[in-house]
Amino acid sequence: MGEELAREVLAGRLRELRDGSGRTYASLARRIGVSGSTLHRYCTGQTVPAEFAPVERLARLCGRTVEERQALHRLWLRADAERLERQEAGAVPGAEGAGSAAGPGAEETSSAAGPGAEALGAPGAEALGGSGAPGATSVHRDGDRSTPAPPAPRSPVVRRWAPVLAVCAAVAALATGLIADFGGPARPDRPERQPPVARPAAPPFTWTTDDHVWRYGCGHEYLVARPPGAVPPPPAEADAEPWAQALGAVHAGETGVRITLQGTGERAVVLEALRIRVVARRGPAEGRVHRMSSGCGGALTPRMFDVDLDAERPVARSVPGNDTGEPIAPVSFPYRVSAADPEVFLVTGRAARCDCDWVAELRWSGGGRSGTVRIDDGGRPFRTSGAPGRPVHDYDYGARRWGAAEPEEAG
Repeated sequence: MGEELAREVLAGRLRELRDGSGRTYASLARRIGVSGSTLHRYCTGQTVPAEFAPVERLARLCGRTVEERQALHRLWLRADAERLERQEAGAVPGAEGAGSAAGPGAEETSSAAGPGAEALGAPGAEALGGSGAPGATSVHRDGDRSTPAPPAPRSPVVRRWAPVLAVCAAVAALATGLIADFGGPARPDRPERQPPVARPAAPPFTWTTDDHVWRYGCGHEYLVARPPGAVPPPPAEADAEPWAQALGAVHAGETGVRITLQGTGERAVVLEALRIRVVARRGPAEGRVHRMSSGCGGALTPRMFDVDLDAERPVARSVPGNDTGEPIAPVSFPYRVSAADPEVFLVTGRAARCDCDWVAELRWSGGGRSGTVRIDDGGRPFRTSGAPGRPVHDYDYGARRWGAAEPEEAG
């Protein structure tokens, strides 16, 4: 199945779900945790969902069976895998083997020469017996057995210098022993093999993160340390991560992180608290602010948290949601998740005075166990930088270029 066909088939299935529900894009989007414009792009095949969670929530909301949801998951896997393959195919390949001037087999040749090969190339080696080293042997292979050939006869020059070389070798061995005895650089002992460390058991839930969530699916700002002419047009929200990685872009002012959690069994797991830890602080990053805009859709669902990263001890505060202008009261911890009841958090980290690296730490308990998991960006911390006084640019779709713009006033 080609990538375009896989994406079109997935979009067709999503349109069928939406048409059969009798609801608007904005109404459905609010219930599955995305914007109306984002859901419209999914249903028209403009983009492939970066994760399966919104597709599964849409299928559940429309009353689809387990088998139908599994078929949707297989279809999404094909479309997503092919999209990633196309993105990877566009990357610049690394120069594998750079710095190796020798051709194939060079390593094998050098090791076969033996430890005396370097000494044979030293000045004066010919005076000690021509082109061959004393006692050099060649090996003849007969099946699986190796038989050394008889040594070549020594020349008169080698026989004359052999006693001198033997005395020099004895003196060198004695000197090495004395240096070791009197605290010289002796060969360190091999450390004892340490027993393997048992890994802690995995928590009874899974989680995924997306740190390129835009305000209502349209508004976001990135700091890019490149001239505007070298910055490509704004991407769709679903394609923001590869766009930002290719440019080395940094989230400017705020980072929206969507955390999707789901239990691995029917028994509920209690999520007790969410803590934010700043692991590094620097001055605001350099670059120009590039504002994204692709048309706003419906508002986000609840479970929203706001974090001031400039504070000495940042706290994730539960904040109200919004449903078409109607505020929704904030919901505080604890939460419960299971295989049948996932949960979605949207954590917005804001910074004005620092370039901050930060992670989330989620405390949980369930099934007689408890613990804390670190939630980050695939092993790396999230990153958010303030942008005080940085130039601001918007994209002019008519002129197809970035142009200078006025910064938004702080509300």
